[in-house]
Amino acid sequence: METLTVEDLSFDYETLPVLRDIDFSVAPGTICGLLGPNGSGKSTLFKCINGLLKPRQGHVRIGGQRIAQLSRRTIAGIMAVVPQQTTVAFAFSALQMVLMGRASRVGAMGRPSGADARDAAGVLSDLGIPHLKNRPFNALSGGERQIVLLARALFQNPSILLLDEPTAHLDFKNQYRVMDIVQKMTRRHHLTTLITLHDPNLAVRYCSQLVMLKQGRVHRQGTTADVFEQQAIEALYDMNVSIQNGDRGQWFVMPGMVQTPLSDIGGRQYAVQ
Repeated sequence: METLTVEDLSFDYETLPVLRDIDFSVAPGTICGLLGPNGSGKSTLFKCINGLLKPRQGHVRIGGQRIAQLSRRTIAGIMAVVPQQTTVAFAFSALQMVLMGRASRVGAMGRPSGADARDAAGVLSDLGIPHLKNRPFNALSGGERQIVLLARALFQNPSILLLDEPTAHLDFKNQYRVMDIVQKMTRRHHLTTLITLHDPNLAVRYCSQLVMLKQGRVHRQGTTADVFEQQAIEALYDMNVSIQNGDRGQWFVMPGMVQTPLSDIGGRQYAVQ
């Protein structure tokens, strides 16, 4: 398993600066959460880490090797990406979607073997959804699709797992169901896991490390125990919050007063408490 390192990374879209001086590393067996408001650069950072975008300065390393020096096929063998949502044009089954995780190894003209199909079915069983293997992927619920995409990523046998807001479109139950699986698989396979999240309550529950991004820069970073504090969260999101401790010793965030009034409704101004 490999350590993921981002070194002094900056990125611009032509003349628009997006990321500045990003520097952190994630060790195997760790879930690192990327937190930040919309437009903070989280998705762009993911594309730089995955080698889809070239930084203006700085480097991304896997182990000690720069990702810019690796082929796309090599990167696919090391790093798996789980997107927010995926729909496909054809009526692929859940099992076929998982089998696509090894496309880079099979080659453009190759076909998965019987052993590949058995292994893929085994991954679906490990994640508790063997009954979905013959179901059309597009007919599955949002939570089921995300778990199938996790299965596809794990079927790649990666060292590094990148998850781009995998809970963004899920209901309350499935958010925690997906995150429970991510935590279990990270520990079992000693993966280096980096995940973008909008909800700080999911981050504090599942991530042992946090990188907070604001306006393209690192706002705070470190272990969750060190950086998950009221002032850091308030400054990150520009709102008042309180951090409380539940009965089981688990922190959670409660929003306070939103500083900017909402739009004029019926001639009156409202603020949310």
